Amino acid sequence: MAWTTGMEPTHFIDFEASGIAPDSYPVEVAVVYPGGEYQALIKPADYWDHWSYDAQDMHQITREQLVNKGTPAIQVAERMNHLFAGKILCSDNPTDCYWMDVLYEAACIEATFEVKPIEVSVGREASGEILRKLPFRKGHRALLDAHALQVVMQNHTHELP
Repeated sequence: MAWTTGMEPTHFIDFEASGIAPDSYPVEVAVVYPGGEYQALIKPADYWDHWSYDAQDMHQITREQLVNKGTPAIQVAERMNHLFAGKILCSDNPTDCYWMDVLYEAACIEATFEVKPIEVSVGREASGEILRKLPFRKGHRALLDAHALQVVMQNHTHELP
């Protein structure tokens, strides 16, 4: 699956994670799409134990919140498969592809959609321009970040000749 020339992404995804170490894992996912949005806190799988307080300071999600209020990986993955089957979700960071793989590995199922970095849609130079336009915020949350990418990408598309 790939975007074809003239087709802009319509689905935008973002993850927040427990850190940036190799044993980190996704803690939140959000997708915005025409007519809706999906957001979930992800309950840590039994073997997910890495935690970075620096990451927590950025996204303001505690491990305790995830344990008590998070949705198990299988439920998140199944819901995303239902909502996004056959779609391509655009991400502002290639690391989001990794977080999706970690989520689906914990769920023990395959994704029915793809996550691709923005470069796939618009190329490296244009993606750099788009990413520079994303708002800088101290706190990161997946839904806010996915909405920001959607807005910046739509504005970029409308600026094209």
